[in-house]
Amino acid sequence: MNDHIGTPPPQWSGVRRLPGLKGRIPRPRRGAVVLTTVGSLGDLYPVLAIARALELTGLEPRLALSPEDCDVARRWGLLATPVGPSQAEICARLGVTRDQIAAEVLRDAGPLIRDVAIPMLAKMTTALAPLCDGASCVAGTTFALNAPLAAEMARLPYVPLLLQPMLQFSALDPPRGRGFGAMIPAPRSRPAIAWNRLIIRAARAVLRRRHAADLTKVRMGLGLPPEPGTPLLEHRAAVPLRLGLWHPRFAPLPEDAPDGLITTGFPPPPDGTLDPEVERWIEAGPAPLVVTLGSIAQDLGGAEFWSEAADLAHAMGLRAVLLHGQATAPTGPDILPLPYAPHAPLFPQAAAILHHGGIGTSAEALRAGRPQLVVPVGGDQPDNAARLTALGVAAALPLRRFTPARAKDALEPLLDRFDYPAAAELGAEIAALDGAGEAALHLARVALKHRPHVVGMD
Repeated sequence: MNDHIGTPPPQWSGVRRLPGLKGRIPRPRRGAVVLTTVGSLGDLYPVLAIARALELTGLEPRLALSPEDCDVARRWGLLATPVGPSQAEICARLGVTRDQIAAEVLRDAGPLIRDVAIPMLAKMTTALAPLCDGASCVAGTTFALNAPLAAEMARLPYVPLLLQPMLQFSALDPPRGRGFGAMIPAPRSRPAIAWNRLIIRAARAVLRRRHAADLTKVRMGLGLPPEPGTPLLEHRAAVPLRLGLWHPRFAPLPEDAPDGLITTGFPPPPDGTLDPEVERWIEAGPAPLVVTLGSIAQDLGGAEFWSEAADLAHAMGLRAVLLHGQATAPTGPDILPLPYAPHAPLFPQAAAILHHGGIGTSAEALRAGRPQLVVPVGGDQPDNAARLTALGVAAALPLRRFTPARAKDALEPLLDRFDYPAAAELGAEIAALDGAGEAALHLARVALKHRPHVVGMD
């Protein structure tokens, strides 16, 4: 078994030794849920929030994460097991930078799945298997490919954690973005719906052609049957339900949603407060434009993006907070460049929020009730941008077309017509539903049905 980060709590093992007594005395298991994810902070934070909520139900969350994400979990006060290589090891193996990997994922994750994820899959599944011993179920996000395999090997139920509504692959509420441009956004006729279904079947066929044979080889090496259907979407492990970690106002469930899909609401944001100096800067002037491209895309707009974002703020008579990560950002009396700041306390103080459309950032912007300009790069971001626009809280401009003039033309009309009371009401409704708590309750029900048998004393 891999070493754990931090000191395991007493309930980590199923047995313990007591002074003065011989042998091992079993301690009743409350049940355990294995949780895992692969991706950005937008993938990690919801899983950590669910782990916290599971602890409140009396269940034991067993987190399996990358080495870097284990460090984040520890800062959340959570125990985690490192599984798989570090980001530095992946970059060294591929001979690319972190930003190049991010760009590839957002453009088309297929090659990265083929060249990195699948070759490591058997080893990562084997590393995850010990955490399934004595557990009641396994839950993971879409790109944690080892999670359903480990569940299948352990004969445990598997609960997919869907972070983005586009993963429903609905013909009635079709995904937007690369590969889905031919779909009809709001089909109102049988031919339109049939056309969308044809596109979805074609997309599934592409996934099978790309990955099914390679996944079958991995599965057979693990002693499992061949790949059963569409890779990433269909699993041989028992799937009692699927959890959609978004609010139904953001994306109501369509009639053709996957079987057993339940929307829980967005998980709550991570804890955090603003640095006092940042608070003083904000309070010293008018509300700023807050700009972020998330945790993995800071350089994807090119070296000029952050200067152009500052130019946009100047053109609109606004100050700007630039959350630039490791990228280079301009400075000035009306510009506050920060590598990072927690979104929850910052966004409500913004005049507007310019962001990439990642699901976690979108949820935070919705909670804040502020106008948004979304500059999607790829992946699920165009789909999220379309949903925010349909709610009337955002305008969208693809990042590749971003210029200060175009952004101003998109943002100014939104500010002129923005319904602040309605946005605040929507934000309060979204904040009132604790998606992590709801998800934990559903996982607890699954876990209690599959609680492992407790053996007697040795």
